[in-house]
Amino acid sequence: MGLLRRPSLDMSLEDDFRKPLLQKQDRPLLEPTLSAPHSDNSRNGKADVILDIALGEDSDTGLDENGEHVEVPHEETSSFDEDGQIEEDAREISASGESFGRPRTDDLHGLYSFLGEQPTLGPMPTIDPFRNHGENIDSLYEWIKVILCIPLVIVRLLLIILITVGGVIIAKLLLLGWNEKTVPMPRWRRNIVYITRLLARLILFCCGYHWIRRLGRPAKREIAPIVISNHVSFIDPIFFFFELFPCFVSSASHSNLPGIGMIIRPMQVINVERSSADSKKYALKEIKSRAMTNSFPHVMLFPEGTTTNGRALIFFQLGAFMPGLPVQPVILRYPYAHFDNSWGRISILKLVWRMLSQFHNFMEVEYLPVVYPSTREKDHPTLFAKKVKRVMARALNVAATNHSYGDLILSTKVKELKNTSFSSCMVEMAKMEKLFHITTKEAGVFLEKFQALDTEHRGYVTEDQFLDALNLPRTPFAQQIFGFFDKEEEGSISFREFLSGSAFILKHPSFDTLCRASFEFCDVNKQGFLSSIEVERSLRLVFPDITSMQVQKMQKNLDADGDGIIKWDDFRDFLEK
Repeated sequence: MGLLRRPSLDMSLEDDFRKPLLQKQDRPLLEPTLSAPHSDNSRNGKADVILDIALGEDSDTGLDENGEHVEVPHEETSSFDEDGQIEEDAREISASGESFGRPRTDDLHGLYSFLGEQPTLGPMPTIDPFRNHGENIDSLYEWIKVILCIPLVIVRLLLIILITVGGVIIAKLLLLGWNEKTVPMPRWRRNIVYITRLLARLILFCCGYHWIRRLGRPAKREIAPIVISNHVSFIDPIFFFFELFPCFVSSASHSNLPGIGMIIRPMQVINVERSSADSKKYALKEIKSRAMTNSFPHVMLFPEGTTTNGRALIFFQLGAFMPGLPVQPVILRYPYAHFDNSWGRISILKLVWRMLSQFHNFMEVEYLPVVYPSTREKDHPTLFAKKVKRVMARALNVAATNHSYGDLILSTKVKELKNTSFSSCMVEMAKMEKLFHITTKEAGVFLEKFQALDTEHRGYVTEDQFLDALNLPRTPFAQQIFGFFDKEEEGSISFREFLSGSAFILKHPSFDTLCRASFEFCDVNKQGFLSSIEVERSLRLVFPDITSMQVQKMQKNLDADGDGIIKWDDFRDFLEK
């Protein structure tokens, strides 16, 4: 990005270099218009037990009943600043009499004013919603119990396997002669289902949930056809299978799991392939259709879309709120003395083993009053989702954040990179997707770049580390580049600041235009490529104090294929990186 700007030099020396850039900057830049948001449909690693679908609570668009995109309002919006014009006092007159705008060397705002104002992120929540607080064994008592309870764990596992086999057999009998995809389950078949529901309760008993405390009562299906809950563990859907026997909205991949796929088929699960837009439209129609048909049971969704530790409510997806029907929220709590049963970053094997080694596990279920949407909330499900989320957060006495499954993916990537600072990658991906239209996959690429800068694995990058990585001299201009990312002016950059600053520039509608203007500025001979002499001359215009060694490193980075010339693609790829 340094080539987009240079310090003031004698006009006679610069006149030949300026003209291509002047032609670009003579036309004032309008306020940027953001492109349509991307949706990240990739799901890696641990799949959540029950998935919700559609768009998030803070998304700029929603889906109507036909699956078409519609505009929805927000309680809070962020946009690029309209004052994206170059300030008048920073304008200069060229030798030919043409005026052009360029950022001032002593003003950081002027330096990036052509991009507009970067959206404000606000304070970052300190809570990590995916941390399992009992993953490590930190007491002698717990070590002794885990070792002595090995026979108990084996017996419980065998019982769970036998019960699951019995459930598969009953499920196959239930499916004989019945099209579960379109026809509601007949009453006589539902009576047989009670056997499998009792088997689900036996599985909970084998997992140590000998009794479950309940507060409130489930609303009748005619009153609240849709039920939602926070998502803490794989125990959640097993409990609701026993308690309500609803129609779950689930990932299509779950139907292919051995044993489990057969057991959930009689529940007439609404399968959704998150990578398919057509699948999402179909699922949305099915949710609304079944919710409005009393012959079907409740429709059950987990709007968080993944499991957390229950200490926060993360970003809500909109699938449960788009039908505009009354919703009954249910909140789950898992109190514990020795082991946290939440399924966050902990592996499923460790979670199951530790859970089965406990003599007793605690679970509390609270049915909250039915929440009805207003006329405005029926038209704008984002508002309805926020209202329900606030109700649940107050009942749980926890924070409501904009974390999403993307944050869990990023924290898992940190673990793969052997960096134990999980909190350093918590960026509230739902907010990032809304403001910068960046996907989790793209954020993962930026995380790798940030980890390369963070050589000491401290979770932040200092100014020296930043400039050394870019091979830039310590000049006021280079410090302004660093200051663009260091919004808190702390002398260091967090991954959240690095991601937001990088995404703001790369996703900006004027990014390609500015890259092309910079390339033409450097291409003095108008050959369509840059020679090493042209690159060095341009660098010294921007960084007068740059050393020959730094110039050579910069040229090497620019010349990706090592052919001695820098083509447009090489130049743009370098700026993009």
